[in-house]
Amino acid sequence: MSTGTTLRTVNVGGVDIACTLSGFDEHDFEEHDFDEHGFDGRSVDPVVLLAGIGGTAARDFSFLLPLLARTRPVMAVDLDYVSGPAHRGRLVDQLSGVLNTVLPDRRVSLIGFSVGATVAAAFAADNPVVASLVLVTPLVSASSRHRMLASLREQLDATGDVALRDLDIFSAHSPTFLQRHSPEPFPADRATAAQIALFADSDLTEVLPLISAPTLVIGCTQDDIAGVDRAREVFASLSNSRYAEIDSGHAVLAERPAEVLAMIRDFVSHPSRLRAGSVREEAHP
Repeated sequence: MSTGTTLRTVNVGGVDIACTLSGFDEHDFEEHDFDEHGFDGRSVDPVVLLAGIGGTAARDFSFLLPLLARTRPVMAVDLDYVSGPAHRGRLVDQLSGVLNTVLPDRRVSLIGFSVGATVAAAFAADNPVVASLVLVTPLVSASSRHRMLASLREQLDATGDVALRDLDIFSAHSPTFLQRHSPEPFPADRATAAQIALFADSDLTEVLPLISAPTLVIGCTQDDIAGVDRAREVFASLSNSRYAEIDSGHAVLAERPAEVLAMIRDFVSHPSRLRAGSVREEAHP
């Protein structure tokens, strides 16, 4: 298995979707026979990563992607929030188009972070190719607080980068993390208006009961954006889910990446090891 990184662009409905691939061999993209174990007789499902608000594969998954790729193929997909409507169905169609092009008929372990978790859940509800699902800091439905945060961010967007950057860092990180780190090394990427709109209008109430894939929900105890109560609500709404919490703010991939990696790696390797409804202990690297 190769651990090098390949950048690939997939055109879906006239929109170019950037993908970062690692852990693939050249023969992964050739014609193969399938059996009950999956692609070319192998039981290892590729991992597909979806970034969060303002995030990209390069930013959100710089730690996770290369380490996950040591044991299985990994693809991070940068969905396009800019060139069309901000509705969830359009993003699900983009993901479907990418998978049909790059990994046709192949089962995958789908990992979504923040807004990426919203898209991942919606995709998993209607696609049997999802062998396992991980939702990191997910949101069932937006509250008035979420809409207020989106409105405040929209107003600050007109005042310049400094105020917007400070709000993003303040909202996304826990007090403990900010006390120990200067924010300068962690500049917040600019979230698009479409990402903010999707966040403020999130509602997965009707989608969650349709998800049958083994699922791990990861909530964060100091999450002031999505909220840990929302993650617990997602867990309670899924019939085949497990739950874990990490002591972190919303930006858990920056604050506690090793713990997230350990949880994901263990779960995608053995999705049904813990029975549905289980609450697992916090992982330590």
